[in-house]
Amino acid sequence: MSQEKNSGWQTGLILAGLFLLMFMLNVLMPLHRDDYDYSMIYTMAEHIVDFDGVLRSCYVHYMLHGGRMFTVFCLDLFLWLGKIWFDIANALMFVALVVLIYFHARRDIKLFGEPVMVAIASLLAWLSFPHFGEVAIWKSGSTVYLWSAVPVALFLLPYNLSLKKGESVLKGWMLVPMLLLGIIAGWSVENLAVTVVGVTAVMSWYFHKRKNLSGWMPAGCFGALLGLIGLVGAPGNYVRYDDQGSGKGIFTHIGNQFAGNGEMVLYILPIILALLIAWRIFKIVLAEKKGIALKPVDARVTVGQWILLGLIVLLVVSYFNGSFVAWAIRDALYIGVMVPVGLTDPNVLDKVNNIFRGFEEMAIYWFIIFFIYAMAKKRLGLSKENIKLLAENVKAREIWEAYESVRYAGWMLVLALLNNMVMIAAPTFPARATFSSVAMIIIAAIAVFREPVIRQYYEKYTSKILYAGAFGIGLFTVSAATLVMYTMQQENDVRIAIVEETAARGEAVAYMEPIKMTNRALRHVFFVDFDNGVTKDGLCRYYGIKDIKVLNDENK
Repeated sequence: MSQEKNSGWQTGLILAGLFLLMFMLNVLMPLHRDDYDYSMIYTMAEHIVDFDGVLRSCYVHYMLHGGRMFTVFCLDLFLWLGKIWFDIANALMFVALVVLIYFHARRDIKLFGEPVMVAIASLLAWLSFPHFGEVAIWKSGSTVYLWSAVPVALFLLPYNLSLKKGESVLKGWMLVPMLLLGIIAGWSVENLAVTVVGVTAVMSWYFHKRKNLSGWMPAGCFGALLGLIGLVGAPGNYVRYDDQGSGKGIFTHIGNQFAGNGEMVLYILPIILALLIAWRIFKIVLAEKKGIALKPVDARVTVGQWILLGLIVLLVVSYFNGSFVAWAIRDALYIGVMVPVGLTDPNVLDKVNNIFRGFEEMAIYWFIIFFIYAMAKKRLGLSKENIKLLAENVKAREIWEAYESVRYAGWMLVLALLNNMVMIAAPTFPARATFSSVAMIIIAAIAVFREPVIRQYYEKYTSKILYAGAFGIGLFTVSAATLVMYTMQQENDVRIAIVEETAARGEAVAYMEPIKMTNRALRHVFFVDFDNGVTKDGLCRYYGIKDIKVLNDENK
């Protein structure tokens, strides 16, 4: 009982810490870009000042831009209520998603007992969602992706628990609530809505075949279908598709799949490597049952790994001191390669500069991950020779048949890929649209990590390096995101003051200097300077001015 109480406190502290982190970042994140458009009646320069304005704005948006009524309603409502309420709600939504991810991975609604798994789910959610600042902190983006994922995860939980148990986990009176929740789940984002309808339809059919169908199952599916119809049937969808999809053939849509999925893979790299090690642990266990032992491996840190560790430290110091390493490499590349071959066009230089703005944060992240991966492999005895030995003696089918968690994770990964494939119908496929698929992949990973043999091997051989690596990555990314977000908030406040003063004087154009800090902290920060069309158009309407001019070298 004492151990369970301790784990309860630990889980509570982890979730409280996650909430405080997200709340802090939300407080630091100012209104930005589309937030100003949605603070007004959509397409109008009329501020939302009451609940009627919220409903009017949703209606205009539905008719002219898109069908995401639930998310737009939440966005307009909280922008009207006030930023602080949005900050609190958004932080709570992220914590709720992590809890629901853990429930789906566990296939149970018991929250306490596994604080380490809750911590891992929190860390993976922090690291793996593509363009984190855009989909989990920025208000217009988080309501579309985060606020869609939470009701969908909640809606699908009874189906998952019933599938695990083999019978309904809900009473008959839940038919109407599940119908209504299904409408919200279906009226979310396009690819996720299609997936929800498909999953609930298959599960309803499965329980019907087993003669164990409960009324709430098809009711929920029907509700999701109604929501999907409301989502895709919006007149605004056709207006937007004419603007974005005109002239794009099937090969463009197929190419979008490679781009969207490819960027997602970069973000879920820690999950991929951790699952790869887990897969090999399964092979080790099954090989031992066959009497096959791995050959001894020298687990000491090599000179190359010490050098890599030193490089990581150097890059961290550089990152928090003006990124002197990145710019030194950029300058050497410019002098030694670009100038001799004539690559001095301003557009080319701008693209090179953009690459090096995010160079150090990505290098630190990847170097830490691969360092941890290499050390974990050594501790587990996974040399090339032993990996080959395992491949020869343990087949994938044996692992699939031996572990239920592997089968469950496999189906979740398939579902994630199918969820992304739905985007082939869309004219574009930005990486942020993989948000719900990444949530499914995190569920699959946690399900595997909970397997007793995986936990035993991790704790016996790799716990110290994994805990140290997780702490290092977490500390760096949180510190970087906080620093960059705080700086961006200060920069934003100065520029908003200029806009307000311009409007108060009755002048048409606001002039300001460009933002100098361009670090993105692994995309945990989403901020675009005021010379961007989307950024300044909404701002200009909101404050009643004509234009914003950022005084870079070209227009001073």
